[in-house]
Amino acid sequence: MARDGDGGQSGKGATGTTPILKDRYAIFPDNPLPDLDTPNATAFAAEDRRQRGRPLFALVVTGPLPPRVQVMQQLRGLRTAGLMALVEWGYIEWAPADAVRVVLIYEQPMGGRVMKSLSDTITPISDQQFVKSLLRPLCMALGELQNHGIGHRAVRPTNLFYSDASGGRIVLGDCATGPVAIDQPVVCETIESGMCTPAGRGLGVYADDFYALGVCAVMLLIGRNPLAGVSDHDILTQKLHHGTYATLVSDVRLPLGMIEIVRGLLADDVDQRWDFEQTDLWFNGRRMSPVQAKPVRRAQRAFVFMNQEFFLPRNLAHAMANNWDKAVPVVLEGKLEIWLRRGLENNQLADHITMAIRNAAAVGEKNKAAFQDTALANVLIVLDPAAPIRYRDFRAHVDGFGGVLSAQVALGKDTRLVTEAILRDLPKMWLGMREKFSPEMIQMTSNFRELRDYLQDPFKKGAGLERCLYELNESQRCLSPLLARDIVLDIRDLLPALDRTASRVDSKTEPLDRHIVAFVAARYPKDIAPQLAALNEDDTKRATLGMLSLLAVLQWRLGPEALHGLCGWMGALMGPIINSYHSRARRRTLEQEIPRLVRKGSLPELYNFVDSADERRADFDEFQRARAEWAVAQQNIRHLESGQVGADENAERTGQRLAATGSVSVAIVTVAVVLLGYMF
Repeated sequence: MARDGDGGQSGKGATGTTPILKDRYAIFPDNPLPDLDTPNATAFAAEDRRQRGRPLFALVVTGPLPPRVQVMQQLRGLRTAGLMALVEWGYIEWAPADAVRVVLIYEQPMGGRVMKSLSDTITPISDQQFVKSLLRPLCMALGELQNHGIGHRAVRPTNLFYSDASGGRIVLGDCATGPVAIDQPVVCETIESGMCTPAGRGLGVYADDFYALGVCAVMLLIGRNPLAGVSDHDILTQKLHHGTYATLVSDVRLPLGMIEIVRGLLADDVDQRWDFEQTDLWFNGRRMSPVQAKPVRRAQRAFVFMNQEFFLPRNLAHAMANNWDKAVPVVLEGKLEIWLRRGLENNQLADHITMAIRNAAAVGEKNKAAFQDTALANVLIVLDPAAPIRYRDFRAHVDGFGGVLSAQVALGKDTRLVTEAILRDLPKMWLGMREKFSPEMIQMTSNFRELRDYLQDPFKKGAGLERCLYELNESQRCLSPLLARDIVLDIRDLLPALDRTASRVDSKTEPLDRHIVAFVAARYPKDIAPQLAALNEDDTKRATLGMLSLLAVLQWRLGPEALHGLCGWMGALMGPIINSYHSRARRRTLEQEIPRLVRKGSLPELYNFVDSADERRADFDEFQRARAEWAVAQQNIRHLESGQVGADENAERTGQRLAATGSVSVAIVTVAVVLLGYMF
């Protein structure tokens, strides 16, 4: 079972069919509360067994997308005006899915949603009541979240609730059951965030929540969505041409006393947008000068694209991104550069365009399509540096790559565009166009360089798409099919989950697939390069040893003390290692001793036994001696078979006789010479 934020084991307990969280909070699967559902979670009635009668409800994450677990850890127990209180969270055995699920226990808002959909019409809230019951509490909540380092990123009219039946106070709803900002409507997102695919928006900045609050303010003050029925594309286009405030308010009348704060919250320039400090000053009676939009340099003559005239590079970039194939020849033929120099009179921007195309040539020099797509993506970054990275249908900020990849994998969709954007160094191009330097940019550039290296070796365990998935998403559970019933977010929960899995799988299945290896490589803080190298060996014995070594290291460093199921699983896979020994006696010993070690549940002991350095050396030495003896025996056999043994013995005897005769002759001659010397 996965662990909660404090490291404690979450409760699986159940009385009958009622799951119990942390031995305290009962969740009732037969009592759903559909009015409180979120897009990625289902609401059910809940009860505090220690404080019966307390109004609570549970959100069980039943959707495929990963929740924001780190946010849950910070929100638990946080109480502030304007925020629906998260009482507890954790993991439960969820019988309807026969799997473990994340569950969040919230205080139940008794008045229901403020707006059930963005097409609803409600009674407008008066400006006096609006400031007291909605605007100030919500600003306080966003300020408190900012103090805790949390971006809510789910501020929208359909996620606002009346906390009491009388409708006297409004609170922000859940922001943790799904990926960041993925459920936000385009109308509630800034221009830059609205350009992204929902999963690619990233965390953004705290000011994005205040922008969304400004949108909510307009809708609740007039009782409807002024852009209801307008497509997302048209909303973005209107915001780009006229600004957010004019787009939302042009056809409606706001109370005079609310115009200043709404205009401040809806400022498209993040540096001019009001945050908690400025709204707090306004609540306390200080009136500030109206927000003045920075003048934008317009071209003296229009650039015609798709039969439309464009005077601003940003608007042109948006149109090109939405008409990709039509924009490629316009960029590569040099028409854009000429317009920038002559129409906009911006030689520096034109030079950047030239450099962007040159950089693309280095990436896609052998692939025309790759070059064209990369060139246009780079040019769009130059034309509108504040916009997300746009690469064909891919749209994401640099901190939203992980969200897109996670969503595509979870939903079984194509991930090709995400990987191509990384391989073609688009994040590096985007970071290089930042006006303000930040140390984080160096770290992000390094991170994307590593991701690029992983993608260039896609078939290696511990690399490829899976490694990128876990490196980019801290809240991503391990997606191995072996762990489908469990939620493994923390590296410490991996081995216990595999231990439970051992009883449900074929013993011939390897316990380390691509997802698990990538998860370990991304989450384990120490060096495991030798184990990963062995895992990827073609030799079955080396690969099995690498697998056992990696699991042994994890148990040695992280525990638990005994893993009987996983040890038995690995014991059944020791055949290649046993057969790698030459001595039959040693093989028999290994086969007899492995079951004993398996019963102890210690992977380090199992590894040390099957790959003992002393035993390996002794086995090698004995094998070499045996080979030498075998070679001599084989030679003797060949001699016997060819009749060379008798001939060799006769030759040896003849040689001995000749040697004896020669020796005697030499001795006689020597004596004769000596005697003659005396005589003469």
